[in-house]
Amino acid sequence: MALRLGLALAAGLMTAPVALAQSGAQTSGAPTPLWPQGPATPSTSTPAAGVPSGGAPTGTDGGATQGPTPLGAPLYTPPAPRSSSFEVKTLAAVTPDGGGLLDAGQGGLGQALWADSPRGLVDRALMSLPPSSPSPAVRALLGRVLMSSGTAPQANKDTRNFLGARLERLALLGDGKNADAMAALPTALDDAGAAEAWARLSLLTGDGSACNQMADLQKRFNDGEIQMLGVVCQVRGGSTDNVMLSLDIMREQGVKDDGFSRLAEVAASGQKGALKGFSTLSAEAVALARAMGRGLPAEVPAAQILTLNPAAAAAVADLPDTPAALKLVAGDRAAAYGTLPAAALAPVYKAAKVSPSDLKNAVGVAEKRQGADQRAILYQALTGETIPSLKGAILAKAVDVSDPSLLAGAWGDLLVQELEGLAPGPALKDLAPAATRLALLQNRRDLAQPWFELARQSAQEASNGGKADGKPLQAYLRLVPLALLGGLLPSDGANWAQWLDAVKADADAPSRLRAGSILALLTAAGEKIDPLLLARTAAVAEAPGVIPDAASWLRLDQSVTVPRRGEVALLALAELADAGPASTAPTVTVHALSALAAIGLKDDARRLALEAVAALAGP
Repeated sequence: MALRLGLALAAGLMTAPVALAQSGAQTSGAPTPLWPQGPATPSTSTPAAGVPSGGAPTGTDGGATQGPTPLGAPLYTPPAPRSSSFEVKTLAAVTPDGGGLLDAGQGGLGQALWADSPRGLVDRALMSLPPSSPSPAVRALLGRVLMSSGTAPQANKDTRNFLGARLERLALLGDGKNADAMAALPTALDDAGAAEAWARLSLLTGDGSACNQMADLQKRFNDGEIQMLGVVCQVRGGSTDNVMLSLDIMREQGVKDDGFSRLAEVAASGQKGALKGFSTLSAEAVALARAMGRGLPAEVPAAQILTLNPAAAAAVADLPDTPAALKLVAGDRAAAYGTLPAAALAPVYKAAKVSPSDLKNAVGVAEKRQGADQRAILYQALTGETIPSLKGAILAKAVDVSDPSLLAGAWGDLLVQELEGLAPGPALKDLAPAATRLALLQNRRDLAQPWFELARQSAQEASNGGKADGKPLQAYLRLVPLALLGGLLPSDGANWAQWLDAVKADADAPSRLRAGSILALLTAAGEKIDPLLLARTAAVAEAPGVIPDAASWLRLDQSVTVPRRGEVALLALAELADAGPASTAPTVTVHALSALAAIGLKDDARRLALEAVAALAGP
């Protein structure tokens, strides 16, 4: 009986005559079919003028547009090989403290983004944010908030420089180019924390522009951190006569960094040969090694690399004469946090030591390995394979074992480059679900569309062949919410009642919780879901995950009603930034996305929702 019902349901869904309806309201008669016959809008591999790769029109959120809000290229992108959809330039601000690089037309949140926001709350929200986030969508929105030009929240005489506070957070993200532009604004470097963070980033990236202002910074901020960075500038400039004196000053100021001191002594003495004696590794030590043009010794523990900030990890991956194993750990960490683009990540994976037997059985080995080792094996096998069917199997495994945040970043960029060399067709139908998922997370709607259609056709053929509960059908069903968020399906068009039946949402409590969380995320991102369907999936149980403190939760809700755009964005990002939406409790993610959508940041909410839904739906 169960099989006959499954076949009947699948046949009813797939023989419906037309694509999904554009309107959320359904007319009388047959229900809106779940199975589309093509994309929501015509999609080509070449975007129209003014439209970035992925098909989304540029512009600001909240404009008068018709139809769904597709997944678009972010207005701001942290350091990455892709070009931004706007040109960053210095703006004239109402006050220096509120200065920034983005006005509303460039992706900023508007001049009044901090209106009526208590300065103390904004400062605490900034400080509560982690240095960076594994989520590309979180990093993109946070960067826009930090670079937005607008009137600063009111402060008293003892309050920290607001421009400097924002510059410090931008530097911690590892965005060297835009941090340099922010540092050039009036009063930006009047703040010690901002000056140190910017100078450290400048020296880690190899830009070194901070050395032009180091003497002035050392006079104004006579502390140990600035002294350390001053040593790096001395070595960078080829003047090491005063290095030992600087080390003495550092010690007097209570700064203890054995790895940095060891390197500085080597630089002062002109010692050649392999470096030795490392027990700890700091970002300052990495910057000094870069200035010396020296690599790290093999004795540096990989665990030390994992404690470095993302910009320092990217610098390690670029150091000469550094063991491939250390570069692999460093490059993988940097790429995961947006400071190493795909072009720089590829040679790191290529140089990793992989045995011939592991390459030959990469798909099987990937099940037993994790992290950077797993990705290096899969990437070497993928780039070395020339037979399309075998290449497709490796690529599908690489997507299936990777977190959505990684697929949305540099690792996903490398995989997409390989996907572009494969043509969708029956021989690669098993790759179609993974290819669609990857392309959507990479903001490549043009690339995702033919693979999504192939997945739909495979599901339909399997159902017509009597496999209503088979793998192709379930794989396609998991893609439907992603396709909606990614712009492949029209907004408010899917028949979610039939979708819940097809995914067996009522089978058990975990299935109900997963399906309900997906529908809740879609609702938070702006989709119109029938409240009765949300009621149907309500688990009436405690949801897993950590919930923010009650005061912050309530304040975010209150800030939405005003609205205080900058405050809402910061508080919402504070809920998501640490783990990213893919690893944050759905209850929290829904709360944050609803707030962002309510203040007009719907495109950002959809991008964040895509990462979260991809994690819930699974491969």
